[in-house]
Amino acid sequence: MADFFVAGETLVDFVPESGATLRDVGGYAHRPGGAPANVAVGLARLGTPPAFWTRLGDDSFGNFLAETLADEGIPETYVKRVEGKTTLAVVSPPDAAGPRFGFYGSRGVTFGFDPDAVPTEALTTPDREASPEGAASPARTTAPPWVHLGGVALTHPRGRAATRELCSAATAAGCPVSFDVNYRSDLVPDGAGEAVSTAVREAVAASGVVLCSDEDVAAAGLSTNEGTELARDLLAAGAHTAVVTLGDEGALAVSSEASPWGAATVRRGGFAVEAVDATGAGDAFTAGFLSRITGGRRDESADGGGNALREAIAFGNATAALSVREVGGMGSIPSRETVESFLAEREERAG
Repeated sequence: MADFFVAGETLVDFVPESGATLRDVGGYAHRPGGAPANVAVGLARLGTPPAFWTRLGDDSFGNFLAETLADEGIPETYVKRVEGKTTLAVVSPPDAAGPRFGFYGSRGVTFGFDPDAVPTEALTTPDREASPEGAASPARTTAPPWVHLGGVALTHPRGRAATRELCSAATAAGCPVSFDVNYRSDLVPDGAGEAVSTAVREAVAASGVVLCSDEDVAAAGLSTNEGTELARDLLAAGAHTAVVTLGDEGALAVSSEASPWGAATVRRGGFAVEAVDATGAGDAFTAGFLSRITGGRRDESADGGGNALREAIAFGNATAALSVREVGGMGSIPSRETVESFLAEREERAG
């Protein structure tokens, strides 16, 4: 059993070549993307390949994504191929007005997860395993997987239903759950705003850890606060830990006493690097953060706890900083060894 189970979209990012506006751009390069897919590949590169439930069209772009996921060590068990065209996300040039992403293609193919096909078997831990002689061995101590969900699937009615089913199954199986709000207003159909916002609130309430930006939460209609106050709003909505990403300024987290690491408020600045492309930086942070926080334990020190959060945020910040030095989201996520070396180097400079 994998330590993580990630669910959500895989799509193709079209990243612009140099040019500040669309008129200046000479062409686009296609790159594998999709926030949950980026997180899944990030976890694999950081040493913990997850099970990944996603949907790919039967077109050439779907073939490209399937090959990419396989090359990254993602098992194909829950990678579903369906009839139709893969969604394309066109990334806007730096100075372009309007949304950062424009989506094209069949949204039902990429976001229309089947609520009757939630792979609940991936969430349960077998009680026993057979010994070489065929006798039952003692109960296994392996914990159920950590489940990570993305918010974009909630823009599709079947995606909303499937996410509800997956959250319910994860809770029943005792799985820790994290949720990336990742609200994309341009994917919300006319008249569906309230349904999508309600689904986001439900996902927050069903998750232990919620990750977001101020912009995501405001667009979803969850809170108009920022920073620490926003994080506290998410705790009031049901999460035990809220992580707010702050771009090149780093990230902050607030956790309640109900969290495995205890009550804490932590903020850590980002790392100064020469940025080339910020596409997928938040997903790189999420992968880095999750790869560290899953080993976190309650901190009973005099400062009220937070060592686990500090370490996880620092690792996430470093993963994100390294990712922006190259073009593309998924392909720019570094290995665990690279992140650890980067952190050691920065600590040496600071010390």
